[in-house]
Amino acid sequence: MQKFIVAIIAAALVIFFVLTAIRAWRSRSSKQEASFSQPPMALSSAGRELTTVQAAYVATTYAVNHLERVSAYGLGIRGSAQAIVFEGGVQLIRKGERPLAIDKIAITGITTNQVAIDRVTESKGLIAIDWQQDGLQFSTHLRVVDTDERVRFIAALETISNRKAN
Repeated sequence: MQKFIVAIIAAALVIFFVLTAIRAWRSRSSKQEASFSQPPMALSSAGRELTTVQAAYVATTYAVNHLERVSAYGLGIRGSAQAIVFEGGVQLIRKGERPLAIDKIAITGITTNQVAIDRVTESKGLIAIDWQQDGLQFSTHLRVVDTDERVRFIAALETISNRKAN
């Protein structure tokens, strides 16, 4: 009987912590959604496709703090993605989440780094696309594993943004 009571208390604690985490995530998302509008899901003027790569979508963060995940509008969910660079911007088609489109005029920089949120890779293993919306600066972090695709992807980003990757 005593083991049964301990098991019920343990299960109740686990459920409590899971519900608390879900509530905190939703609260954070709501606060962030109040501070900026939903990013576009498609480019307004895509133009010609320059390259397509398979990537791991790591996260979107605030550009000033790569350790603060943006959870609003589904941007905080990690997963696989297809990244397509068009003359007019970048289209990220994320598996199981809403797409994200970054217009070329919104891109403020391209960097390669090793760390974002809870992901650590080899040196320069992550590609960060810095962009702005509603007066806020964001960084979308992607990991392209294939070396040739990575080089093509960065070159296409540099072409449309007129910025050199750091």
